[in-house]
Amino acid sequence: MKKKLLSVVLCAAMAVSMLVGCGNGGESGKQSADADKSSSKNVTLDFWTIDLKATFGDFFNDLISKYEEENKGVKINWTDIPYADVQSKLVAAVAGGTAPDVVNLNTQMTLTLAGQGALTDLNKEATEDQKSIYIKELWDSAKIGDSVYAFPWYASPDIMFYNQDLFEKAGMEVPKTFDEALKMSKEFYEKTGAYLFQPDEFFNILFEENIDILSSDGAAAAFNTQETADLLKEYKQYTDQGVIPKNNWGSWDESLKLFESGKLAIVSSSGSSLSRIKDEAPDIYKTIAVSKPLTGATGLSRNPLMNLVVPSKSENQKEAIKFANYITNDENQLAFCKKVSIFPSTTKASQDSYFTSDTETLEGQASAMSAEASQTSKDFSLGVANQSNIQDAVNKVYQACIVNGDDIQKSLDQGEADVNKLLKQ
Repeated sequence: MKKKLLSVVLCAAMAVSMLVGCGNGGESGKQSADADKSSSKNVTLDFWTIDLKATFGDFFNDLISKYEEENKGVKINWTDIPYADVQSKLVAAVAGGTAPDVVNLNTQMTLTLAGQGALTDLNKEATEDQKSIYIKELWDSAKIGDSVYAFPWYASPDIMFYNQDLFEKAGMEVPKTFDEALKMSKEFYEKTGAYLFQPDEFFNILFEENIDILSSDGAAAAFNTQETADLLKEYKQYTDQGVIPKNNWGSWDESLKLFESGKLAIVSSSGSSLSRIKDEAPDIYKTIAVSKPLTGATGLSRNPLMNLVVPSKSENQKEAIKFANYITNDENQLAFCKKVSIFPSTTKASQDSYFTSDTETLEGQASAMSAEASQTSKDFSLGVANQSNIQDAVNKVYQACIVNGDDIQKSLDQGEADVNKLLKQ
């Protein structure tokens, strides 16, 4: 469920070129004027989500019906797209001149499309009342310069699930930081035969360890430093010894498989993962306790965010913004959070006692821990248009020196060159 809720993989180059090629940035004034008229005529809004209908169909159908009842003349055409089909359907819709009005995207794809002029600037077009309800750090996740291109929707703050039996067997305390976990990993593996933890993807590690990926102006790579080389050298020491995994850093599926087989002591995920573990590995589920996730030098953990955006080519921007704001308001986010272990992006909903009211069940403990972890978390966003490509280039540094055994400095040099090339495009 987490992957379906947290991930959108699209063909950026094709989608962006079609989104931009079919639009006209100079028509923003005309679009606003047309939008002002939309409330006095019948309007149909195309609303796209990713893999939500099978589990949450009744919930969203009820929300949509309520909105249509309260907004006479507005009809919502909800399309829920399977994960594997998002790319082809988006490209086909845009090419055919039928771009949706409100779309569910993650932050990375939001920034990519925003940088190409494909999304509406909500800082400019939304009202102060519409903008003011969100947690500032999450509102700023889709920010480029002074523009913001998404209503933050639901977040999934990482929390730690750990196998109590393995820690008891090792006779060791649960670590709080990545540095502690690294230093414990050899002894833990020797005593239990299980990995203590699986490293995050390298891009996220840099964020966690407060290593700048880009220069302050976002114009050049900044991670090719001695500090980064030393960090990679330290991790490589343990992967070469075979006491932490060498492959699949940051792969949630791989981490979960290892955890469910008793070969991994710690996994960081959202609370929604508990139901899958309970179904797939009930014996492991019985050993689980929860804690705040491991952190690096920043003390911050990851909080992946999903958003609702309004494509700049929407012919009904005012109504689209109003509807996207409705789906992501306090009341509706809180109601959605009661259906699945996610966390709201609005200030009022995030402070609701619901998240800390149940401490008897593991799921309730996970919810309370999510509320606590969210206070020291963020969506790891660079605030540049082509983050997804930069992220891939940074992660190739890990692939080169940790997996393939290439020279660390040469791998960093190549990564720096690749990122600088992307920044010039």
